Amino acid sequence: MKAQLSVEYYISLTIFIGFIVYISFQVMRISPQFITEVKNERLKSEAYQISELLINDVGELGKRAGLSSNENKTNLLSKGKIDAFNSSCNSNYENSRKLIGTDYYFSLNLVDSNGQTLINCNSPLTFMKPAKIAITRIVALNQTTFGELTLKLW
Repeated sequence: MKAQLSVEYYISLTIFIGFIVYISFQVMRISPQFITEVKNERLKSEAYQISELLINDVGELGKRAGLSSNENKTNLLSKGKIDAFNSSCNSNYENSRKLIGTDYYFSLNLVDSNGQTLINCNSPLTFMKPAKIAITRIVALNQTTFGELTLKLW
């Protein structure tokens, strides 16, 4: 007896193949969005880590950037370190990028509560590409003055 294929078999096979094709197209459509979101989350995480390093780490000369004062108080920055970082960044951006420890380009701005800019460190690519991630943190500059530190990465 020979095996015979019925019309129902062909219909069910067509429906199955159509379902597989539909699922494949949906996965291909969603996958790039998911990958972009994962990259953005990684960038946010690194931006927060860098801001935390700058704000709450005293740093190590020539090895690691840190703006924290030596008083061991959370979010209290040293005026001397702020001035040194600002001049260092404006004279040698790539070295500042190395001290921060990132492969991304960054922009760092620190403005005190009176509106005076204390740090204005911008990447040479600032005007070519908009920043992907921006993090703003409130910092203490002394016992009575506060500031706003904004870090942008791309």
